[in-house]
Amino acid sequence: MDSQTLLGGQEEEWRERLVREIRTAERARELLAGLERRLKEKDRSDLEEHLGRLERLAGSLPEADTVRLLVDSAVKAATTRGAGYAGSAASRSRSVTEGRLSTLRGSLSRLDAFAGMDANA
Repeated sequence: MDSQTLLGGQEEEWRERLVREIRTAERARELLAGLERRLKEKDRSDLEEHLGRLERLAGSLPEADTVRLLVDSAVKAATTRGAGYAGSAASRSRSVTEGRLSTLRGSLSRLDAFAGMDANA
C-alpha cells in the first residue's frame, strides 16, 4: 500500500469524526438554546424533561469532551442556581458551543480542501 492510500483512509476517518462532532455540537447548541429560553421565560413546564435530554447527550460523550463539559456546566447551574444565573450559564455554554461548531466546520472545510488538492494531484 502506498502512502497516499494510507493517508486517504486516515483523512476519511478524520472527516467522519469531525462530522460526528459537528452533529453532536449542533444538538447540544439546540438543547442549550432551549434551556436558555425556558429559564429566561421562567417556563418550568418541561424543564426536567429538557434537562434529562441534555444529561443523556452529555452522558454519551467522553468525560473530557468540550461539549460535555459545557452541557454539564449548564445543567448544574440549572439545578443548583437561580433562573437568572442559570440562564446566563446556559447562554455562555451555548455561545462557546457555537464557537466550537465554527472551529469544527473550519477544520472540515480545510480537510475537504486538502482532499480535493490530493485528488487533483
